[in-house]
Amino acid sequence: MPTLLERGLIALARFQKRYTRELLIVVVLMTLVLGSGLKDLYINSDIRSEMPREHPIFKLNDRVADKFGSQDMVVIAVQLDESVDSRRSVRDIRDPRVIESLLFLDESLREESVVESVTSPASFFRGMDGVSGADVERVIEESPAINRFFSKDYKMTLMYISAEIGSDDEKIQSFIDIVHEKIDYTPKPPGVKFGITGSPVLRVSIFSLLKSDARNTLLIAASIILLLLFVMERSYTRGILVFIPLSLGLIWTMGTLGWLGIPLSVATVSLSSMILGLGVEYGVFIVTRYKEERDRGRRQGESIETAVHGIGTAITGSGLTTMVGFGVLSFSFAPMIQHLGQTLALGIFYSLLAALFASPVLMLLEEDWEHHRTEKLLEKLTSKRARHVRRPR
Repeated sequence: MPTLLERGLIALARFQKRYTRELLIVVVLMTLVLGSGLKDLYINSDIRSEMPREHPIFKLNDRVADKFGSQDMVVIAVQLDESVDSRRSVRDIRDPRVIESLLFLDESLREESVVESVTSPASFFRGMDGVSGADVERVIEESPAINRFFSKDYKMTLMYISAEIGSDDEKIQSFIDIVHEKIDYTPKPPGVKFGITGSPVLRVSIFSLLKSDARNTLLIAASIILLLLFVMERSYTRGILVFIPLSLGLIWTMGTLGWLGIPLSVATVSLSSMILGLGVEYGVFIVTRYKEERDRGRRQGESIETAVHGIGTAITGSGLTTMVGFGVLSFSFAPMIQHLGQTLALGIFYSLLAALFASPVLMLLEEDWEHHRTEKLLEKLTSKRARHVRRPR
């Protein structure tokens, strides 16, 4: 006796055969509604929000931030540029010209409202009208603490900028742009180059690379999967019939994340290619089984029922176990791992849904279109032949 799942799949196949075009409209509308959530999808570059905030260590860190302020440290590294060959080039980072350059940058940065403090060797020379070699020697002798800003070989010095930037990526990028602009307008002696680093800069740079990698890996994965589908199915049409529902499943997944306000993170930013790779098999099984039944001479309705019922039972079980496996990650202590499991489970669910609902509809429509095109071609050939026979000799 058929199980409830089998009876449901048989009913689904019959419904798809009877209301093919109506179901296509449903699939399109679903894609438009869920796909509209893509505009609200964003990448959360704040790794701290992906950490277990209830852990004692993070609670202590939050209390410290509340008491003393949560500041983001940007570091400007000033180092000798040994590629510059000039008599006037700086050969010691303690050169008075470097100190004056740092003083100019120090004063310029402290004009920004978000900057809490600026600390560098220039901090020991504030208030001086000019800096000479004698002044540098005197300050170093009187304040040995200044040496912690210089490297041991005196080829590099550091400037620390503490600022209340927040976790918004746009604000972080805006502040970094301001620092770059300040550096560009700072007079620099020959033989010296400025560089910027620190946790906010690294954060923006890493996630910029991650976004680029996610886009590139998705394009590469999609291209290779589509090529393999063409080869395995030995048909461009069959390959596309598998790939379109697979793409719909990915759009539905990412759109749902946007609707729910769940951002992509360092753990989930590259999941698109993983979902494509994990979900492609469902569509392959459905399409291949349907074509096998048709090649045996069975009717369209019988073939779609066999494919959806026979293969649907197997891939539903496979998909559900995979979803449970990934869903268990929701019990992880770290939100990063939780989001990874939830996103993968959602991607598998939509890939399975697309294979069961969208693939049969597209196969039926493609076959009907081919049949209609063949009939039109035959009518055209028949009409042309009839005119040729009636032509007087």
